Amino acid sequence: MNQKESIESLNVDAAYASKFINNTNRHVFLTGKAGTGKTTFLKHIIKHTYKNAVIVAPTGIAAINAGGVTIHSMFQLPFGTFVPSNVNVGQFSESQRVNTPQTLTKNMQMQVTKRRLLQELELLIIDEVSMLRADLLDAIDTVLRSVRRKQFVPFGGVQILFIGDLLQLPPVIKDDEWSLIKQHYKSVYFFEAMALQQNKPLYIELSKIYRQSDDKFIDILNNLRNNQVTESDIEVLNSFYKSDFKPTSKENYIHLTTHNNKADTLNKESLKDLKGKSYFFKAEIDGEFSEFSYPIEQLLELKIGAQVMFVKNDNTGQQRFFNGKIAVVDSIEDDDIYVKFDDNSPVLKLEQFTWENIKYTHNEVTNEIEEKVIGKFIQFPVKLAWAITVHKSQGLTFSKAIIDIGNAFAPGQVYVALSRLTSLDGLVLSSKINTSSLSNDKTIAEYSTTKSDTSKLSDLFDEESNKFFREYLLQCFNFTDLGNKLQQHIQSYSMAENKSSKQKYSAWAFDLKKEFDETKLFADKFILQLNNIIGFKQEGYKQQLFERIQKAKQYFAPIFKKFSSKILGQIEVVKSDKKVKAYLQELVELDSLFYKQQSQISKAEVLLNASINNTEFVKENSSLAEENKLRKDEAAKAFAEVKKLPKEKLVASKTYTEKAESKKSKKEKHDTKKESYDQYKSGKTIEQIATERNMVVGTIEGHLAHYVGLGMLNINDFVSKEKCMHIITVAKEKDTLNSGEIKSALGDEYSYSEIRMVLSYMENMKK
Repeated sequence: MNQKESIESLNVDAAYASKFINNTNRHVFLTGKAGTGKTTFLKHIIKHTYKNAVIVAPTGIAAINAGGVTIHSMFQLPFGTFVPSNVNVGQFSESQRVNTPQTLTKNMQMQVTKRRLLQELELLIIDEVSMLRADLLDAIDTVLRSVRRKQFVPFGGVQILFIGDLLQLPPVIKDDEWSLIKQHYKSVYFFEAMALQQNKPLYIELSKIYRQSDDKFIDILNNLRNNQVTESDIEVLNSFYKSDFKPTSKENYIHLTTHNNKADTLNKESLKDLKGKSYFFKAEIDGEFSEFSYPIEQLLELKIGAQVMFVKNDNTGQQRFFNGKIAVVDSIEDDDIYVKFDDNSPVLKLEQFTWENIKYTHNEVTNEIEEKVIGKFIQFPVKLAWAITVHKSQGLTFSKAIIDIGNAFAPGQVYVALSRLTSLDGLVLSSKINTSSLSNDKTIAEYSTTKSDTSKLSDLFDEESNKFFREYLLQCFNFTDLGNKLQQHIQSYSMAENKSSKQKYSAWAFDLKKEFDETKLFADKFILQLNNIIGFKQEGYKQQLFERIQKAKQYFAPIFKKFSSKILGQIEVVKSDKKVKAYLQELVELDSLFYKQQSQISKAEVLLNASINNTEFVKENSSLAEENKLRKDEAAKAFAEVKKLPKEKLVASKTYTEKAESKKSKKEKHDTKKESYDQYKSGKTIEQIATERNMVVGTIEGHLAHYVGLGMLNINDFVSKEKCMHIITVAKEKDTLNSGEIKSALGDEYSYSEIRMVLSYMENMKK
């Protein structure tokens, strides 16, 4: 898909949203009715944006479906309520997990790699934003300001794209949590976050509906959405009420209900009523994939005649099925499942689908943010579909549905349920519409009045894009930050110990700094020229800027290439020394910073060209891909060699080997862990073993945790199932195996011993 096709295939609102993302730094809230293409837009942005972007979502399942990670794991946020002021957390009870800006930054134990990733982040995409609480968004803001060292810039300068429908799943907040933060927020919704009050996101609503084509049905849905339902609308809907309707097995109706237990019961009973044996298909789990993020059941039970629903779109391009299409199991042969549809299309043999659990990484060579697949969930993309809850039906499309929403308990549930259908023709109501359940949250209705007028987006885009490219151009030739980093590197030589190998290379570093300072003088003069051209804005000034930047790129590119060659050459010289891993890593980071500055200049040229031609700046019209390829060829090998080096290079001398063998021999003669294990297996308690061996209880627990990790002891003998699953969840969400960090998130009701046991258990499961 080329740039022109990708933009024009979207509707006007979506096209503007895409341009604001790529050509400005303005936050955007992209919303729209059910079936307007929000998911399609998300995929479009990820495929085409040149910005370093990540996708996050409030829950594990939402993150997997969006192709991203959870908010808590990305920003390593502790669970609990975030109070956006530095109050004394000691005033709250232990049961109330309260975080503040001060405690959040004080307790942050973030690895260097994660910090670098967040420092290179340019675009944060938050999907399913209806579930995002205002206090959680302010917690994200606090982390980004701290890590990016921009305390007075909201989100540390990161642009945010919010995607979701506020009439879908609402934020979850308990009464005691709301009592803690209600003095700071008008409501719990994300748009009330303090970080957004001075820089509100551009509200763009997708209006073209792809799911429904019936104008009468669309009008009713719009009235439901806008709290403008008429008596005529209710009359039309209730005309589909059939209290005793029982579809035949060939009609492929699905029941939509408001409660989980109703849906589960109907599915189980319907499957049980089918004659014939059950077939079981177990999902294949490869690598890391938390069971709380499983997109569908791990164990799929089917019978011939079972009604199922697809949970994914056909990715072959043949459009044989879509997310929500109903089918019936026609036959099962060995491990093959065949399903049939009610539209006379051919019987289809199911193929397994792979859901990926990803982790974002920072590429030191190119400074790009990349996805790394760390786990896979492989299963047939279907689930039992006699019934489903309204909440779980979000994003699905049905042609026929029996809807039970007489007891709808959340605002918007009636709208969500009805909007799953493609037309009124497939609607059956098992209970009449209760008018008291039709009203939507007034806060949302009020916020919806702030959406942008499409007719004014053009002028606003010109203003925002001009501001963006001006700031970007000046930033590209501002070498101050790079100079400060180089100065810090220079100072580190004088701080190194005299015996350090690093000391003898100080002259090389001073020469590098001297050459850089001369280069920076030219850059500073060039910034003055840019400011003059931008300030006067004479006719054709953008073309004049473009020509100046082209010449500047031709001037600076070989200089930066020379700097890079010098650093890579230094890495070659140094790597043969002993105990230089830390120093080499400093050189790697220094080289990355030089390349980052060079890349920004290349982007500036393309961005300005896009502004002149009034086109969108996307990957396809950027030369960076080719530059990154050349960069990898030059630097990747050297960087990889540095990573392979041990932290301390040890010479495998005979003396060292003998010491190691001696230590191993002693360990084999007396394995203290095994002695604790043997006594535990003989029936003694941990306390008895500790007393008998004259050791503390924690030591014995550590010994036994070792055997839990080997799978030789049952984890639930030491930690309850409930606690075990909670510890695993926190470890996965925070993406850490640090017991202190996990303990901080869990609170005092969990002991370090329990956490240590579960971490050992997780290690065994991973193996």
